[in-house]
Amino acid sequence: MFEAMAVAAGQIASPAAVGILLVGVLIGTVFGALPGLGSVVALALVLPFTFGMEPFLAMLLYAGIISSAAFGGSVPAILLNTPGTPTNAATCIDGFPMAQRGESARALAISATCCFVGALGGVLAVLALIPFVRPIVMSFGPPEFFWLIMLGLVSVAFAAKGNMVRGLIGGGIGIMLSMIGYDQMTGTFRFTFGSNYLWDGLALVPFVVGLFAVSELISSTLHGGATAANGGAVGRINWGKQVVQGVRDVLVRPFQALRATAVGGVIGVIPGLGGAVAAFLSYAVASHQTRDPDFGRGSPEGIIASETANDAKDGGALLPTVAFGIPGSPDMAILLGAFLLHGLRPGPEMLTTNLYLVLALLFGIVLAQVITSVFGLAAAPYLARVSLIRSRWIAPFVLLLVVAGTFMLAGNILDAGLAVAAGILGYILRSLGFPLVTVAIGFILGPLIERSLSQSMLISGGSLWIFVENPVAFALMLLTLLSILVPLVLAVRRQLRGRRDGVAHGTGA
Repeated sequence: MFEAMAVAAGQIASPAAVGILLVGVLIGTVFGALPGLGSVVALALVLPFTFGMEPFLAMLLYAGIISSAAFGGSVPAILLNTPGTPTNAATCIDGFPMAQRGESARALAISATCCFVGALGGVLAVLALIPFVRPIVMSFGPPEFFWLIMLGLVSVAFAAKGNMVRGLIGGGIGIMLSMIGYDQMTGTFRFTFGSNYLWDGLALVPFVVGLFAVSELISSTLHGGATAANGGAVGRINWGKQVVQGVRDVLVRPFQALRATAVGGVIGVIPGLGGAVAAFLSYAVASHQTRDPDFGRGSPEGIIASETANDAKDGGALLPTVAFGIPGSPDMAILLGAFLLHGLRPGPEMLTTNLYLVLALLFGIVLAQVITSVFGLAAAPYLARVSLIRSRWIAPFVLLLVVAGTFMLAGNILDAGLAVAAGILGYILRSLGFPLVTVAIGFILGPLIERSLSQSMLISGGSLWIFVENPVAFALMLLTLLSILVPLVLAVRRQLRGRRDGVAHGTGA
C-alpha cells in the first residue's frame, strides 16, 4: 500500500502529469460552466483522444475533468440561478440569493474552497474505506435504496422554509413528470400522447437546466435590473474582501464541512446514486441541523453542504468502480469504459497489481481540486461582476448557451424545446409559490424511487414486509418518518404557542 502510494506520488509530481492535470481542469471547468454539458459529456468527448496515451497520464486527464466540473457548474448556479449540471441544482438555493445581495464573490469563494475540502475528505474516506467497501456496497439493496431516496426527497421538501406543503406538492409534480415515457417493468408507454420523442421520457439535463435557467431568464427579464440588488454600487463592493470572507466561512464551519464530506463519501460509494443525490441529501441533513435563520435564503451553510458533498462523492464513487466494476456515478461509467480502453480490468487486480493507478487517480483528484480552488479564488472577483450586468443584456447570451448546450447533448432540437417548456412551467410554479428545487429533486429521484419500489416488490413477491425486515431499511424508514413528523409537530407547537400568546395579550388588554 505505502509502496504504491510512493510510486503514485512520485509519478504525479512530474511536469507531464501536472500539465495534463491542468488541461483536464480547464476542460472540466468550461464544460461544467456551460448549462447542459458537464463532466459526462467532457469525458465522453476526450475518451477517443486518449487512445494510445500512457494509462497513468490518461487517468490524470480524467481526474482533472471529474474534479473541476463541479466548481464550473456552481458558477452559473450562483450568478444566474442556472445549474451548470444537475448536481449543482442544490447550490442555487442559497448561492443565487447571496448573489442577489451583492455577495457573489463570497459565494464563489465558498464553492472554490469546498472543492478542495470535499475532495480531500472524500479521498481520505476512500483510503479508510478500502477494506470495508464490500460490506457497505452489499448492505444496500432495492428496499434500502427506496428509503434512502425517500429520505432525501422528504427532507428537501420540508427544507423549503415556510412552504412545506408546496414543497411536498412540488416534489410530487417532479415525480409525476419523471413517469413520462416507456415503463420497463410493465412494457407500456405512459403519457406520451403518441409522441415518439416522449418514449424515452423527459431528458434530465434539458428539463433541469430549463426549469432553473429559462424560468429565471423570464423572471429577470420581466422585472428588469441586475442579479445583484445593488448593481449600481459597483465601486462600493470590495470583491477581494468577499473572497477572504468566503474562505473564512468554510474554515470556521469545520463540523458542517466534515458532515457534508461524510454524506458525499458514503453516497458516492453506493452505486447508482451520484452527485445530485449526495448534494440534496447533504443539504437536507444540514437544513435539520442548522441554526442559521437565513438557511435556504442565502446562507453559506447551504453552499457548504451541497458543494462539499458534491466534490466528496467523486472519491467514494471510485471505490465500487475499481473494486467491482460497478460505476458509482455517471462519471464513473465513462471512466469504467476508459479503464477497459486502456487494458485495465476493474476488480481485485486493480486493488493489487495496479493499485498505484487507483492511488494516482485519487491523488490526481486532490491535486486537480487544489488547482481548481486556486483558480476559483483568483477568478471569483472577476466572475462576480456578471451579477452586476443588467438582465436584458445577459438573458440572450444565457438563452443561447441553454439552447446550444441542450441541443449538443443528443443533436435533437426538441431537447432545446423541452428546456424552454420547462422554463415556462418553472416560471408559473415559481409565481404560485412552489419551490423549484423540490420539483427538480422529485424529477431526478423519481425514476430511482420507481425502480427500487418495483425491484423490491418483485423480489418479495408483492410483500411489503421487505421494506422493514432489514435493519438498514428499517432505520432509514424511521429517519424518513421522523423527517416528516418532526417539522409537523414543531409547526403545530408554534401555532398553539402563537394562539396562547394572542389570547394572553387579548386578556391582558
